Amino acid sequence: MQRITRVISINLGLIIGALVVAEIVFGNWIFGPNYSVLNVPRNETRYFDVSEFIKPGKVVVYTRDQYGLRGNYGSNPANIDVLVIGGSTTNERFLDDRETWVAQLQEKFNAAGNDLAVTNAAIDGQSTRGHIKAFDLWLSKIPKLKPQYVIGYLGINDVAVGTSVRKFDEMRSPNVFRQMRQYIMNHSVFYNQFRRIRGSFVARRTRLMHGTNAQITGVWMPVSEWTDPEILRSNISQKLDDYKRRLQVLSSRIKRLGAEPIYITQPRGDYRFFKGELETLVQENQVTDDFVPSDASLVQMSLFNEVTLAFCRERELYCIDLAGNIDLNSSDFYDAVHTLPSGSTKIADYIFTHFRRYLKQ
Repeated sequence: MQRITRVISINLGLIIGALVVAEIVFGNWIFGPNYSVLNVPRNETRYFDVSEFIKPGKVVVYTRDQYGLRGNYGSNPANIDVLVIGGSTTNERFLDDRETWVAQLQEKFNAAGNDLAVTNAAIDGQSTRGHIKAFDLWLSKIPKLKPQYVIGYLGINDVAVGTSVRKFDEMRSPNVFRQMRQYIMNHSVFYNQFRRIRGSFVARRTRLMHGTNAQITGVWMPVSEWTDPEILRSNISQKLDDYKRRLQVLSSRIKRLGAEPIYITQPRGDYRFFKGELETLVQENQVTDDFVPSDASLVQMSLFNEVTLAFCRERELYCIDLAGNIDLNSSDFYDAVHTLPSGSTKIADYIFTHFRRYLKQ
């Protein structure tokens, strides 16, 4: 019995030792990028069943690589020409890797004979606060990352700065136990393999930021309460000034990376003109006896877009006023702000046309 116990103990020790060595060698404890406790999804391959809000029976593939990036650039960050930052409307978690507007933008350049590598560095929920932190804590640490341009699809999350959850803006959780968990997630090869296996199971879950004002369950109501833009501008003047200051800081971070910043304004999908009348999308549980449909969200978004455009003019930066000119309609969105593949195609078309023209100047 003692001999058997000894043999089992020795073999168990050898197995544990081999696992420890494998963890050290193949994980990121010594080699590879060190993301410490950052909330950056890495080494992910996930499958989402989007039947309920995009298309019946549809399953999409969502991947992020070892650097936390989404896209095809040959696995060498030195190949990246255009880095795209943004929130969930850029990350497009519930669109297939090939359907996002960032992926389609690269395809359009490649089809036109330009091998521009366009790569997605967006994270759900990030505002310009988060983008600044991303350059400080994440993007600046990716080896050989020297894009020529950084495109920022900005505005929607900045409207909510100060009132929304700041998990991704901070880039790391303030909770010590969550930090410890994230540290292990960012370094362990075995956890990464577990995450890949878990991702192979079709997920029917969505995130809070997606589908909360879904087109499929909402009703359209005529706007009956009108917002005075100047009064609203005065009421949120501090937020607008703060946003402008963050644009300046973000621009400096982008230039420090050796890239040129390009900013793009964002539209909303929960307003439409129908028979000459402005309507807004609401959910049935919002409709009460005292509910009054308002255009406040639309006006507020337009004020933030104005700040973006004015900042570009003052700093002589190239901006694309997508929100003010693109022909998107409600059928191109699956909720208030996130686009269906049809909407993402239109966004890619619009940016390609204007960015290509700028590159030829």
